[in-house]
Amino acid sequence: WAVDAALDELDARADVIHELSPFWYAATGVGSISRDENAPQEATEEFVSRARELEIPMVASILDATEAGEMAAILADPDQRAAHVDAIVEFAADGDWSGVDLDYEQFAFADGRDTWAATRPNWVAFVTELADRLHADGRTITVSIPPVYDAGQTNDSGYWVYDYGAITPVVDHVRIMAYDYSVASSEPGPIAPLDWVDRIIAGTTEASGDVSKLLLGVPLYGRNWVVATTGECPENAPGVENVTNRTVDELIARRGATPEFDAATGEWSFSYEAEFSDDTTSCTQRRQVYYVDDDGVQRRIQRAVDADFGGVALFAFGYDDQEVWSGIDTVNATLAAASTAASTG
Repeated sequence: WAVDAALDELDARADVIHELSPFWYAATGVGSISRDENAPQEATEEFVSRARELEIPMVASILDATEAGEMAAILADPDQRAAHVDAIVEFAADGDWSGVDLDYEQFAFADGRDTWAATRPNWVAFVTELADRLHADGRTITVSIPPVYDAGQTNDSGYWVYDYGAITPVVDHVRIMAYDYSVASSEPGPIAPLDWVDRIIAGTTEASGDVSKLLLGVPLYGRNWVVATTGECPENAPGVENVTNRTVDELIARRGATPEFDAATGEWSFSYEAEFSDDTTSCTQRRQVYYVDDDGVQRRIQRAVDADFGGVALFAFGYDDQEVWSGIDTVNATLAAASTAASTG
């Protein structure tokens, strides 16, 4: 989220945004949902207020900020699980949120694959119990989860701990995290290569049983890795950084870089050197950037359309530029034309 940039764009984009998710809340225990203290209070409140004036449903994302294994233990205990459901229902009511989005990634990335068989049914029970409560209050439930590649539970099946087949019928939307193929801690590489995205679309279609509830996650960002260093860098020299569709062109121009397109991955990359120094040390970094550009965003959106998905989830609002929205307008115009042709044919 880039709240200031998103606020500037909100009025202009309200007609094509179906819902927005504030991304500054986290579950920190059985009964506690905390607000990120680094999220600017005034700006976030202004953003939420304006979105509600524009009648955009606000579906608050809740991240799992517990320690490894802690949330799995909470969900495994029926009493603690019920208390956690109560906490989320109360949070949704107190904030007058249209719904809640669960972004519980610790199972996938912290707990270890050997825990998944035990966690899987407890996760399903939790999502089902929470869905019943939220729906009774007239609210929605969404889950943001890593991908699967088939309906199985093998080492090649992806993140099967989330049991797409069991949760899809009870939730309103499943946002598929079809990004972060390469992460900050990995070697430099593509963010959402097209063959991987295609594999995700096929696998989640098979596993979910209802593509109308699936939303393909589409990245509006890239990463900027350090690949080599000469000299001694000062403490304030940057490490891995994010770039966005909104900022990458300025970086290219400032560093005199020449991006190269990889048709296989559908992404761009470039490299450059940068010097950093203070009063006592200096270094030169060789840096490598990979990113999905505006055309790449449109390609991934079109793949979701072709798969009859319910839509896409852009990560994140405020990372976009005008060309991203032009691509969305192009896809929407094609859909509208096809709908008109079908109704008059």
